[in-house]
Amino acid sequence: MLTFAVVLANLQPAPLTDRHQRDINCVVEVAVMADEQKRGMPHADDLATSGKRWAGLVGNRIMEETGQPREVVAFAMMEAAKARSGAITVNDKSSCLIQMRAELAAADAASAPLPKPVKAQ
Repeated sequence: MLTFAVVLANLQPAPLTDRHQRDINCVVEVAVMADEQKRGMPHADDLATSGKRWAGLVGNRIMEETGQPREVVAFAMMEAAKARSGAITVNDKSSCLIQMRAELAAADAASAPLPKPVKAQ
């Protein structure tokens, strides 16, 4: 019985940390910038495509790190978007873009095919 209680205690999801909340706020800021881009404001990246992909990476990472289900993480993102409603929640938007680019580049590198083997002569 004690073993079951220990196993059950280890299965409890962890709360979102400050880092997780910061990442969620950055996802919201990138979504806002993507909407601005859609309405004609210039940005260097195609934020609609890369932002959507990055939001998925952030969500998956938070789920893995906390054990929270997808619905809880999605709810946290929706609440962050509602809380933002016109107010900037991230002091430096460029740091969000830098983080997004770095994480997307790392994901691309991890999923890149291996080079073709070279035959020894």
